[in-house]
Amino acid sequence: MAERMRGAWAGAATLVLLCAGCTGDDVETVEIMTTDSEGQPTVVTQEVTEAPPTPSGPDAAPTTAALISTTLEHPDGGTVSFQMPETWTVVPMEEPERTDPPPIADAVAPLQWCLVPPEAPPVLDGCSGVLLVMGPDWLPGPAGSAYTPRQVDGWRSGAAPLACPFGEDGEPADAASVTITPDQAGATADPTPDDSEVDLLVTEAEGLPLTSVSTEVDGRRVTYETWRASCSLTEDVVITPQVWHDLELGVLVRDYFGLPETALVVESLRGA
Repeated sequence: MAERMRGAWAGAATLVLLCAGCTGDDVETVEIMTTDSEGQPTVVTQEVTEAPPTPSGPDAAPTTAALISTTLEHPDGGTVSFQMPETWTVVPMEEPERTDPPPIADAVAPLQWCLVPPEAPPVLDGCSGVLLVMGPDWLPGPAGSAYTPRQVDGWRSGAAPLACPFGEDGEPADAASVTITPDQAGATADPTPDDSEVDLLVTEAEGLPLTSVSTEVDGRRVTYETWRASCSLTEDVVITPQVWHDLELGVLVRDYFGLPETALVVESLRGA
């Protein structure tokens, strides 16, 4: 079951993506009107690179998918661009809140977006896909804190218990059950419920990252961390959250399910 789940969300990519540096005549710039976290209209600029025709016959290469170059405004006044599959969408999210400890008075709050694949995985941290956060002063960590490397539960932002995102059949769980807490589960049956009543998502190693390394991506230093979390009742359901922190660009990328396209997004990050 776990293998089936991982195959559906983490390792099933059989297409070959165009490289981030591809150029040619088949490039089109598209401006998409959307709204920011305060409901104000804003424009996201995307550059669409068309894939070359797919060859046919016995010697045909794997299917090639087109990428789009997306540019977002950084809270410091600059911009950050990156490549992602053209079938993905960018969804603005509310600004994260920092409560532990509160930031200094003139600190600039980060902005965050959810990069959503067409077959979107379950929602975690309010994002059904890959979370991309930008901020010059701080980036969101768990339970209202600022992100730091080697942080307990540094792969998520919330503090409340998380229900298992998948059912026993390996398919995404119902949205209502994914967001339920132990207290909510027993509210009508037992005034003092415990965690055993809910299939909870538990991070191994007491929440500490299993991998935390500093690496180089296109000449920039990036911290890469991985975790492993399993469900308390459905033990063969496992997810492998990953986090990239680009200190130079002030960008944090969270991939909750180990999607293969996320590395391309990180590698293609560019600031201006």
